[in-house]
Amino acid sequence: MYFRQIFLIASLTALIASVGFSLYQFAFVTPIIIAAEQYEVLSLTDNFTTEQPEVWAPEDGIERAGYTFLANFLMSLAYSLLLACAMVSRGSSSALKGLFWGIAAYLSFFVAPSLGLPPEIPGMEVADLNSRQNWWLLTVILTAAGLAVLNFSPRYYKGAGLILMLLPHLMGAPTPAIHGFQHPDPNIVSLLIGLWYQFILQASIANALLWLIIGITSGFLCHKFIDGNSTLQANFID
Repeated sequence: MYFRQIFLIASLTALIASVGFSLYQFAFVTPIIIAAEQYEVLSLTDNFTTEQPEVWAPEDGIERAGYTFLANFLMSLAYSLLLACAMVSRGSSSALKGLFWGIAAYLSFFVAPSLGLPPEIPGMEVADLNSRQNWWLLTVILTAAGLAVLNFSPRYYKGAGLILMLLPHLMGAPTPAIHGFQHPDPNIVSLLIGLWYQFILQASIANALLWLIIGITSGFLCHKFIDGNSTLQANFID
């Protein structure tokens, strides 16, 4: 019964968050990606004379938008479930408390990893995927743990929270052997660098919007549908 309430809250939150995130993404983020992909295709055509195996990708337009929205919804659902469970486990909820939870999640899931692995556009040289995924996951876990220690632990433990947050950056993020863009035209490289800076800015705003919606909506819905049932909440916390 209690899991069903949290899942329904997370589903509604994910629907609202994915709509807002996708609209912003379609308006400000996707055009940058499409522009970079044009130069990526030109780069591949210029540098490779042999035929490359065709990789499936959704067609531009409605099909691509549909798959993007589906991916955004599933991502938002996973994030909403995590945040709702964490919020309820700490006691009463509210939209204001949800706002602060959303900010903490934004710092953990986007800001901290982006300090070592900034958002990338098509055509960039990147490090090994497994190495990047492992470092991203480690950074998210340690940043979230560090923020939890800073917020919930006694004063004499708070220094450990800062150490946890700094540890992945002291270790260093994985980097490619050659950083940047490999397009042969320096003018195109300059253009791609400009697109990359725009992409970092817009991706940062889009993710901030996503987490603020998830945090505020989760806090409001948890307060409305869960806080009133003190028995269920006590059982969940225990």
